[in-house]
Amino acid sequence: MADALTVLDELSVQISELTTDLSNKRLKLASPERTQPTVKPMAIAYFEFVRPDLESANCRAGLTVEFDTVVQGLVDLASESREKTSFFGPMKELRALVLESTIHLMKARGVPRLLLSQTERGILTTLERMLPSSADSYEQVLRDIAHGARVSWRGTAAELREVLREVMDYLAPDDKVTTSQGYQQEPGRFGPTQKQKVRFILKARRTGNAAIDTVEGTLQTVDESVAALARTTYTRGAASTHTSPEAGEIRKLKRYVDALLAELLEVA
Repeated sequence: MADALTVLDELSVQISELTTDLSNKRLKLASPERTQPTVKPMAIAYFEFVRPDLESANCRAGLTVEFDTVVQGLVDLASESREKTSFFGPMKELRALVLESTIHLMKARGVPRLLLSQTERGILTTLERMLPSSADSYEQVLRDIAHGARVSWRGTAAELREVLREVMDYLAPDDKVTTSQGYQQEPGRFGPTQKQKVRFILKARRTGNAAIDTVEGTLQTVDESVAALARTTYTRGAASTHTSPEAGEIRKLKRYVDALLAELLEVA
């Protein structure tokens, strides 16, 4: 018998995959042939493996009823061709219910697992498919921040910056950027800058200039934050708690990096 928490993790992945598939700009209608292979197994797994555990756990009133309704609604939607946008609302609701149910079951079992936000889960899931080593680094950052017991946060900051660099290198290889229209080598550089890589990625998606400027500004803030943390002098007493100034700075840095990763990886 499958474990309910494992099934919830799998449901989260399936939700992301179906949402990504239906987000294809060329797709107008979502046919049963496209949606049922994902939606039907999701429904079966929920009713068979998750719902019984939710009923026996101390969940909030109405949780299982809401979950039942959303899952059955998706099954009905997938029974015939629909406008693809009709799936986005229920999928968003289902994502939130999966996260809430995961938290309830972990509390009921006393399971010491990371409690991920929707953005963190989306980033981690995407990295696991795209860049497994970067996924490991990102998960280590999450664990460092969750536990808080570090003498120095410099390694955590560097890990965050490395994840971001690896994503940009993957999505914008040097040879693709340097041969793109309008590329100009910056003085003293032997390849494209990360700012140029970001612009290359977003322009390929026809992102507007205002949005590109915002992302580039966030990238600059990340660089400045990493540099500032690298210059900080640490003491064992101050840096080992969640309330130290450095711990606050690393959480702020992570928010900026998460915003960039979500944009670059197209995490909803």
